[in-house]
Amino acid sequence: MLDTIDAVRAALRANDEQPHGRGRTVTAEELVDAAEQFDDHELLAYALLDLMEAYENDAERRKLPVVFARIAALRSKHPDAFDGWAERATDWRYKWVAHALRSVPDVPLEAVRRWHGELREHYRTAGHDLQPYYGEQYHLAALTGRDVEQAFDLWAARSRAAFSDCQACELRAQARHFVRLGDDDRALAIWQPVFDGEHSCAEEPHVSRAHALLPLLRAGRADDARSAHLTGYRWARGRSRAAEEIGLHVEFCALTGNEPRGLEILADNRDLFDQHGDPLARLHFLTGAQQLLARLNATGHGDVPVAGPPGTRHTAAELLAALTAEGDALAARFDARNGTTAVGDARRERLGRAPLFAEPLALGLRAATPAPAPAPARPADRAAAGTPETVAELVARARELHDRRHPEAVALWRRIDALVTADGYQHPDDPDLGPHVLLRAELAEQRSRKDGLPDEELVAHLTEAADHYEQADRPARAIGCRALAAAIPERDTDPTAELDAYERQVRELVEAGAARAGDALLTVLHARAVAAFHLDLAGADPHDHDDDHDDGRDRDHDDDGRDHDRPGPRDVTRLEAAVARLREEAQRQDDPPAEINADQLLARAYFVAGRRDDAADMIRQAERRIEAAELPWKLVAVYGWQAEFAMEQGELERAEELAHRALAIAAQHGDRTAAPARLQNLVARIHLARGELDAAVRAFTDAAARHDHAGQADEAATARGRLGQVLATADRYADAAAVLEAVRLEAAFADLAPTEQAQIRLTLARSLRELGEHRASAEEFLHVADLAAGWDHNREVHTLVACDAAVALARADQWPAADLARQRALDSHRAAPHPDAAVDMLLRLARLTAGARGKDGRDQALARLDEAARIVADAERDGLEVSLGCVEGTLHDTRARTLAEVGAPEEALVEIELAIAAFAAHGADGNRARAESIRWAALLEGNRLGRTQEALTRLEQAAAWCREIGEPQVADHLTDLHAHLRRQH
Repeated sequence: MLDTIDAVRAALRANDEQPHGRGRTVTAEELVDAAEQFDDHELLAYALLDLMEAYENDAERRKLPVVFARIAALRSKHPDAFDGWAERATDWRYKWVAHALRSVPDVPLEAVRRWHGELREHYRTAGHDLQPYYGEQYHLAALTGRDVEQAFDLWAARSRAAFSDCQACELRAQARHFVRLGDDDRALAIWQPVFDGEHSCAEEPHVSRAHALLPLLRAGRADDARSAHLTGYRWARGRSRAAEEIGLHVEFCALTGNEPRGLEILADNRDLFDQHGDPLARLHFLTGAQQLLARLNATGHGDVPVAGPPGTRHTAAELLAALTAEGDALAARFDARNGTTAVGDARRERLGRAPLFAEPLALGLRAATPAPAPAPARPADRAAAGTPETVAELVARARELHDRRHPEAVALWRRIDALVTADGYQHPDDPDLGPHVLLRAELAEQRSRKDGLPDEELVAHLTEAADHYEQADRPARAIGCRALAAAIPERDTDPTAELDAYERQVRELVEAGAARAGDALLTVLHARAVAAFHLDLAGADPHDHDDDHDDGRDRDHDDDGRDHDRPGPRDVTRLEAAVARLREEAQRQDDPPAEINADQLLARAYFVAGRRDDAADMIRQAERRIEAAELPWKLVAVYGWQAEFAMEQGELERAEELAHRALAIAAQHGDRTAAPARLQNLVARIHLARGELDAAVRAFTDAAARHDHAGQADEAATARGRLGQVLATADRYADAAAVLEAVRLEAAFADLAPTEQAQIRLTLARSLRELGEHRASAEEFLHVADLAAGWDHNREVHTLVACDAAVALARADQWPAADLARQRALDSHRAAPHPDAAVDMLLRLARLTAGARGKDGRDQALARLDEAARIVADAERDGLEVSLGCVEGTLHDTRARTLAEVGAPEEALVEIELAIAAFAAHGADGNRARAESIRWAALLEGNRLGRTQEALTRLEQAAAWCREIGEPQVADHLTDLHAHLRRQH
């Protein structure tokens, strides 16, 4: 109930803690109404100032002038109601009104200028410097296009003042000025201190990252642009006042070929379509959205459903038409108000920008909205390019490439599949194409070759293909598909008898001269080799058994670039015999690709069986066959294997050279399978092994995109998980959080192994902790703890993450939850001891409790320290190592700092002396900790106890001691503190 002044004040304080947005704004409006019922002018002033802040941060700039008029009138009548803070806040809000007036085209230009005059006069009368006034003059000039250079010079040449925008925001405005002039290099140089963290505020560097996206791309700094998008949009998402920046992120997606990501951003922020409180920001948002929709429409995707205003349904073309009309009208209103064409010109320039890349820029994210399929080319375009036009021509080309084992066949079959399964497809009456059921059989067989299929789906596709082949009177091909299905390793029965029958049947068809019976025989023999592989190597990891249904003719057995178990050498006699029969038949039919695939299958078996030298010999034999047969695209797998072998042997340069050679061949021959993705993973691992984190980031980003293109959602999610881990290792926590938050939401995340899910969430939790997002960090730590709770191995992981969760909850000021998490962590520690984690948790909780509650938290804080001491004693009794350096010294040091925070400096001094003595007894390993305790003791004496001379003497002796033991930098720090205390006192 808001029926007392104290209740309203408490509600104002509580609302001030809420994030900006519609909820806070509505409450602020209600609190103004509540304050008006009392004859308390100071209360009303605070409520009105808070309401104005809510409007400013909720894109409701239209309403600012009215609220400010009430504030100005109240200050005029009751100046004593405005304390120092309210006076400053009111003066600051003069600038907000200036911004609001220029952002609304209904406000006449003369009215905007009159307000600038009022701002100037008020600042002059109040004794404020006029630099902020000249800043507002520049912003208006930049919007209208009149006298921009003169206004910029008048503003930028003046020194900053008390009411200037923060330095980060001013640097942003200066950088944007040079972007408009076409000087991207100068703009980026101005922005660099903001990006480096030298200057920041609540909005920066996030807003600058959005405005720097295009300059970074034009400067060739794609990696920096990618990072700016990941981290900048993570901040902007869902913020009503970030409409302009969200529009820039949508534009970035349109210009980099990431239209699906752009559609996802529109869906995330569709509430912006209904927000009209800041017309200028709305125009920027609409322009970015229009760029994306125009791009979709121009590439033949106008009928794609897109997210528009809430409660509506639109296609891209429909929403484009609506946004174009509104955007053009809004720009025209600004130009009519301003008397220039500057706003419309800037909008037209943005809409005329063309994509900057021939291929999409990999972002390290998977868009939630599937990428639209490429639109069919127009007849004239197809004829000019010399590409197949009709389904019959496409199928003829795909069959030809298929028989040559060319990787481009994969993309062609996918295109055919999309056309044939589309609504309204009419199968041509073409004898060369064959009946519809034959094409359906071929497409089902091609679907079975998709990388990463679960066994049940693989068998289903092969069975469907076999059924259709039988209906099309192609019995040999039907037998081949059934043989491949029989060889799937997860089946419970030994497939030997079934495969014997299929081989007899297909040999009879060969004798009878049936169509493609020879091919089918090779397929059956290949299936027998695959079955032998699993019989010989039962329990071993065959890497990607989703490749094992290969018909011996169409796919390479490429290595996946992952680490593998390495058992001792194992017998593969059955497989060797099966491969010999396959190779013999391939030679009889003069089918070198089938021989090559046989060599690669045997090489893989040798690799899994621990016979690395034999595997390498077999790969070299495959390489010779490939060169003799002039099938260069099959070298992709060979070089991938050789690169993996080289990396195992520590030959990183050779491994990288081989991997890049394979990638170049894959690109040359249009290989869109999973092979290039796995090679890119290998390249990333090579860079990691050399400590080249930036290069590893690029490689994992590319690998994830390649896995996406190959339809390998699980592998793509894994690559993105590794990407997030590398970003975190490189201290790029905002990038890591953006990537890992997206991975966590992917459908494929649920299919990852629990340990992999836990690692991704753990890295995310630690990244969020580093970003100061403690509540979100705690949620992730708790998720990891839940995942680890049921593990039979590595049970101490549960203890570790439960401890981290407790600390994160305390930092988020969630004390009841933190206490429960602490109890959970201690229970886990008793079952699966991790003394380091438990002690560290308790020490941190002690300090956090003291810091948050002061004297009232003394007993609880000290109780945490007592618990830590008991865990140390128990660990020593049980022979468990506590690797926290000098534990005794650490406990005394933490107790001292805790006592100081709860207002007991004398007791703290006693404890810190004990810490210093314990560190001294620890020998050389305790020297730095001892010096730090001495430094803190001096601060306690000099600042809290008034014993400056004792502190100075302590520091002089400690500095001399540090120089004696070879720690000159530590000595310098102590000397600096000595000088500071002497000046201070």
